[in-house]
Amino acid sequence: MSLNLDKSAWKRVRLGEVIRRSQTQVDPVSTGVERYVAGGHVDSEGVTIERWGQVGDGQMGSTFRYVFKPGQVLFVSARPYLRKVGVPDFSGVVADKTYVLDAIPENGLLQEFLPFLLSSEAFIEYATAEATGSMNPRLLWGPMQRYEFDLPPLEEQRRLAGLLWALERHWRATLAITEAAQDLLYRSRSEFFSDESGAVRAENAFLITIGRQRSPKHETGEHLVPYLRSANVTPSGIDINDVKAMNFSPEEQKKFRLEVGDVLVSEGSASPKAVGMPAVWNGEIASPICFQNTLLRYRPITGVTLPGFVEQWCLWAFESGRFLNAASGTNIFHIGVRGASGMKVRVPRLEEQAEFLSRVSAATELVAAPGKEASTIEAMRRAILTQVCGGRS
Repeated sequence: MSLNLDKSAWKRVRLGEVIRRSQTQVDPVSTGVERYVAGGHVDSEGVTIERWGQVGDGQMGSTFRYVFKPGQVLFVSARPYLRKVGVPDFSGVVADKTYVLDAIPENGLLQEFLPFLLSSEAFIEYATAEATGSMNPRLLWGPMQRYEFDLPPLEEQRRLAGLLWALERHWRATLAITEAAQDLLYRSRSEFFSDESGAVRAENAFLITIGRQRSPKHETGEHLVPYLRSANVTPSGIDINDVKAMNFSPEEQKKFRLEVGDVLVSEGSASPKAVGMPAVWNGEIASPICFQNTLLRYRPITGVTLPGFVEQWCLWAFESGRFLNAASGTNIFHIGVRGASGMKVRVPRLEEQAEFLSRVSAATELVAAPGKEASTIEAMRRAILTQVCGGRS
């Protein structure tokens, strides 16, 4: 997408010449402030802030004293590579590491253009390079003011901001549709699987196998094979960016080899939210590929369960906390083969399973379509900002 920009009238400026930082402070409790915004409330994508904390919830630190008003731009200076910039439509307070910013129109910058400037790749590259501190790098106010860029005339800014805000609204709308469709999918699974009357043990509904244990002696050998571990199972599916290898004998490969359609479940984690996270193996890497004992492999039993039923049940068991309930441990929670095998599963007739999978397939498509559209919108936004502000697209 080319904007055919004529930059001959653009003016080279420093950021500090066209923005001001508001540092008004209050005691949020005694002055009746209701909301605060922390870094976790600001999305890395998009420039609208739709989440906040409630003053008095016990989670707000003592440095949350800096007042912001609707329409001001909030920039989280800590870890600037996270690209946390946003505009709230409510008032509240932030901590000292979040800058409350206003554009100075009389100096040539429009307020509605500012959040996109600060979320551009060019500015984020600069902010990341100038950030100081190793554990929690932060862009200090001085270096931020020294950032230089080419500033479009006001009318050009107004046109570009109008386009970018239209994309922002469209992006938010598609996310809302995705969330609604995802909720429908969750409820469909919950309604189908929550009834455990006549349930059997999971070992009688699925073939459940735990992976091979990692050992230094398996790091070399004549049969090195790539394998998956819990780190490869993510909420968005199998991540193959960091796949390791170890020696699996031919007999071990027969036992631990993955086949397309296998459901891999995270067997354990220190985080309760990650215990039992499932993902389907779709052959992302050429076979053979095996799996480690941080994963459980689920397969259907012929004549008892359908492959899609296995996937949907594992998703429900994760979403409902059933996998976590089956786990044991204190610092690290483990499901284990014993815990997994003893879980209860209602196994309907194959025809009923097929009907359910047909309904779920339609809901899954509803989730995927707007999600893809949101990704396209985000790519378009970044491409526009690259043309306007520079940096890598």
